[in-house]
Amino acid sequence: MFNHIYKEFNEIYHEVTLKMGLSDSAFDILYSIVDLGDGCSQSDICKYSCLSKQTVNSSIKKMASLNYLTFKPGKGRVMQIFLTDRAGSFCIKKFILL
Repeated sequence: MFNHIYKEFNEIYHEVTLKMGLSDSAFDILYSIVDLGDGCSQSDICKYSCLSKQTVNSSIKKMASLNYLTFKPGKGRVMQIFLTDRAGSFCIKKFILL
């Protein structure tokens, strides 16, 4: 029963992401950043979203090219990830409707 509910829930989110014009991984990443807060790392997002490092890395690069994300150096080689104004407006408009 739990598995059935879990799959139905995932299907709802998948349909929402399509309507938003995002991939499932892009939605999960934006959702993670909104919940974790600006300045989180790719590692933080991987742990929070249960997405692979490769998926997070490629999705983040694509979203950065679309001006949804920007980066600032953190400790060591860690890059902190921030939502741009464009992404912030997008998240507010879209996520509130959820």
